[in-house]
Amino acid sequence: MTNQVKFDPGIGNFVIDFNNFINDVYSQLMSFRTIHQKRARFKLYSNKIITNMKNNIAFYLGCLLWAYYIKNANSDCPKEIEGNVFLNLNEEEKNNYDYMIQVNFMENYFDSYERDFLYYTGQETKIPEEWKIILALYIEFLEKNKGFINTRTTSDIILPDSLSSKKISENINSILQEAIEKKDLNLLLNMVNIVL
Repeated sequence: MTNQVKFDPGIGNFVIDFNNFINDVYSQLMSFRTIHQKRARFKLYSNKIITNMKNNIAFYLGCLLWAYYIKNANSDCPKEIEGNVFLNLNEEEKNNYDYMIQVNFMENYFDSYERDFLYYTGQETKIPEEWKIILALYIEFLEKNKGFINTRTTSDIILPDSLSSKKISENINSILQEAIEKKDLNLLLNMVNIVL
């Protein structure tokens, strides 16, 4: 039996830099001259935007589930967390480390996407409410753990208030492993009721 658990069970391999992705999309969109061209192009981009947004939301849910799992599975005997790259930051890097930039960007982009979708397509759309809840929980999780710069053991993990009071019976580890093996984080969204 090992005295360590992984910081990331393997889901980090499937997350994208959503901020850069959106900046690239809008940069390409603005390269078109006419509004007609922009509207046609936005319709093509919108599926990819939603796909990548959904993927990152599934990643955030996976992080929450993994943290819940390793904290509760080792509550009687805390284990060292292996592979937390944020522990290696020097003082200057810690001071300049903005661990909220990606999640704040996505949170702000939710409203922008709904507005832009209406503008470019003439139709209304809504980001699923459960995505907003997952993101809000993940933001709380990041804030409570200060970007994991001091998270060394499973006892150091601070869960969001609503998640720490839950008693989850599902086998979280096997659910995560299945998503990793199938290379499809969206499978985790089937378990969204666990955190809601």
